[in-house]
Amino acid sequence: MSGNETAELAGAWAAVPAEKITNASDGGTVGGDYCLNLAQADLQLISRLLQGGRYHSAVERRLYGAAGELLRFAGRCAFDGDRHAAAGRYWHAGLRTSATGGDTLTGAYILSLMAMQHTYAGDGRTAINLLEAARERIGSGASRTVHAMLDAWQVRAHAVAGESRQAVDVLFRADDHWGRRDADEDPPWIYWMRQPSHTIEVGAGFVQLGRPDIAVRLLEEGMAGRGIDYTRDTVLGLTAIADAQFDQDDLDGAVYTARRAVELVTGVDSSRVADQLHAFAQRLPAGEPLAEEFRTYLGILPSPT
Repeated sequence: MSGNETAELAGAWAAVPAEKITNASDGGTVGGDYCLNLAQADLQLISRLLQGGRYHSAVERRLYGAAGELLRFAGRCAFDGDRHAAAGRYWHAGLRTSATGGDTLTGAYILSLMAMQHTYAGDGRTAINLLEAARERIGSGASRTVHAMLDAWQVRAHAVAGESRQAVDVLFRADDHWGRRDADEDPPWIYWMRQPSHTIEVGAGFVQLGRPDIAVRLLEEGMAGRGIDYTRDTVLGLTAIADAQFDQDDLDGAVYTARRAVELVTGVDSSRVADQLHAFAQRLPAGEPLAEEFRTYLGILPSPT
């Protein structure tokens, strides 16, 4: 394979953001296992190129950059499929590879995904530390959209840690970054980012903080601007709204919203999404007919791992 062909291959994943392959032709979404297999195949090819070839430094950097992006993506797929140990291995390898290639933004993205994993596991403090490390890695002059993402995810981490004041402060900072963003500074993978206060992570954070009224408003505003290609995010958003409605003592509304989520999730290959719905079901009162009916309906999904 010529140097030009190798460079073209190395740049392919930068030109087409990896998450976009999850949009199936029928409007559904393929998830963790399928995408992980795709990423592993490309990783094997790039690994062989790095081990067996000699390239100019620019081509080598692009190969390391592509490998770092693939490892980041593979970890995300494993996380989505509840393979948490595997996700950690991919991400740690991705951190080393992206550092070798000088790709600080991908390294920061990997740290933020590791933070999200800890947030979902209930370890807000470790998540905050990882997000702060990501922020230090890219510096204050990097893409404001990336800074907005880091701050938005830190809102929920503070909420999980029980730090309401810090959560609100970092949300103001996130929206300020968003308002001053410059698209020319953004890496390709940040195409999915939206106004921080309209993200699922922020809405779920306000559920955690005991402010279901704010959570419902922000989540519904975010849902209004989300396209049909983002089925998984729609399901996560509906599940968070259902949690908030339950906290408002609106059992009928919560179950109705959760049923809408279940109707969509059957077309989404994501253990993480199914786990969130099962967690909601566990909150419902035992013996309540409406709750028992929902639990029966939820039986169409795999049990949590």
